[in-house]
Amino acid sequence: MGLLLVGSAGCAAVPDIRVVVEGSGTTDRLTYSFPGDEERTLRNPDLPFERVGAREGRVLIRAEGVHGELTCKIIINGREVRSATSTTGAALACDHSMAV
Repeated sequence: MGLLLVGSAGCAAVPDIRVVVEGSGTTDRLTYSFPGDEERTLRNPDLPFERVGAREGRVLIRAEGVHGELTCKIIINGREVRSATSTTGAALACDHSMAV
């Protein structure tokens, strides 16, 4: 008979990573990246914006040319680990690194 181990400490769970940009404003340029993926830039993206990833490493989201109020968030396994809000039109960035 085979043995099935569930919840073993030697087996790390894959993280559930979400990057979010929301608010009443707009942005001219939105850049984001997940570990193992190339950085992507969107021009005049539809908001709210959300993407998901599942690898450990550095996560980044940046908004430039912000008009109005926007907030960026990085949420890992349901817990918000980074957040920033721009109300002045300044560039906005959230960045978080996880151990690999």
